[in-house]
Amino acid sequence: MRTIYSLVTKPINQNVAIIRISGPETFSIVKKIIPKLNHKKNNIEFHKIFHKKEFVDDVLILTFVSPNSFTGENVVEIQLHGSMFVVKKVLSILNSYGALQAEPGEFMKQSYMNGKIDLTQSEAINTLILSENEELSKLSSRNLNGSQTLFINSLLERLGEIVSNIQVSIDYPENTDLPKYNLGRIKKEIKIFIKDFKIIINDSKRLIKYSKGIVISIVGFPNAGKSTLLNAFSKEERAIVSSTEGTTRDVVESIMYIDGVKVTLQDTAGIREKTNNKIEKEGIKRAYNSLEKADLILILLDGTKKISKQRDFFKKIKSDHEKKIIEVISKADLQDKKDDSEVNISAKNNDINDLLNKVKKFIKENIFDSEKNNPLLITQNQIDNFNIVLESLDNAVSMIEKNETTDIVAFELETAMKKLGSIIGEKIDQDYMTNLFASFCIGK
Repeated sequence: MRTIYSLVTKPINQNVAIIRISGPETFSIVKKIIPKLNHKKNNIEFHKIFHKKEFVDDVLILTFVSPNSFTGENVVEIQLHGSMFVVKKVLSILNSYGALQAEPGEFMKQSYMNGKIDLTQSEAINTLILSENEELSKLSSRNLNGSQTLFINSLLERLGEIVSNIQVSIDYPENTDLPKYNLGRIKKEIKIFIKDFKIIINDSKRLIKYSKGIVISIVGFPNAGKSTLLNAFSKEERAIVSSTEGTTRDVVESIMYIDGVKVTLQDTAGIREKTNNKIEKEGIKRAYNSLEKADLILILLDGTKKISKQRDFFKKIKSDHEKKIIEVISKADLQDKKDDSEVNISAKNNDINDLLNKVKKFIKENIFDSEKNNPLLITQNQIDNFNIVLESLDNAVSMIEKNETTDIVAFELETAMKKLGSIIGEKIDQDYMTNLFASFCIGK
């Protein structure tokens, strides 16, 4: 193992910065900087750092004696004042005494190599750090606590039982008349596996796709109240509101969280059939472009004007984006009579609860339903591995249907088990491990 160091907090001026050192030479290197360091036990100490008789900083030193540390190695964490000038000076001192700059994910790689965590836990830590989604954050925390390892081990146990039954049918062909060892029964069990895998993969894809948030685009005629609605959602004056038509010329964005999901709300230029203004034309063009990228479109109809005419105009947008449309009637405070079957709002008076409930329902039904509580994958790497396992399972079913020899079917299922086991770190090759940890955060 190398003795490595890295700044583990953000590389900006801040109140406190933390530098981590891990590896077999950790204590001998740090004692060159702090000769009085007590490295015999896990401890917190206050010290002054000097280098070449020059004072550097007052610091807190946290010592972790192997194997009682995150990496399983001897570890020192230096908490110092967060001036990047001071940080760089301490990092340079560590380097001059033989510590090496950690590569991305190298601390977690040390932890994995020393048996402190498995691969699912390492991916959970990295995902937890980067997560901007409440559900993904919850799943990462559960996986860090070992739930995904237990789940994958249960799948391996189920697959192992199928392989064992096939092996028994090979070794003791007289048992093939028993349902447990019958290839027809085994095919049904594999098909149940395939169905479960497809559900897990599809739900996981959906979760990961929206883990970085969704985009909601607001469209409507000029002066329909789009900017007022964006401000009501974001609870701040994010967009300019004016009674003059065409005030919004570009897409204005505001970021918020709805039911734990990051939402980027886009206020677009008012759409109309004809305009001679070149800037307004460009704004309308960008409004149409935003619809293609949006996960949800709010068509805002001005409640003080003829609704049917507006609906006719937006008919094509509704047709092109049918599954991601919510139609909203604005300016409810100015209407003489409201239709209770419609989504009516008064953004000016912050009366948008009906719409907010519709948006929440859309998120739950189309993005992620936290009440399902299904086992899910939290990284694209895990999904890719599950797809490979799924391919092997499909091949096994195809082989049974083609009356291939049972030993070939067993081999295909054993291949699936090896790939499934690699997700938690069983019998993986060096290149796979290197590539996986290289995608992790620097300083982790």
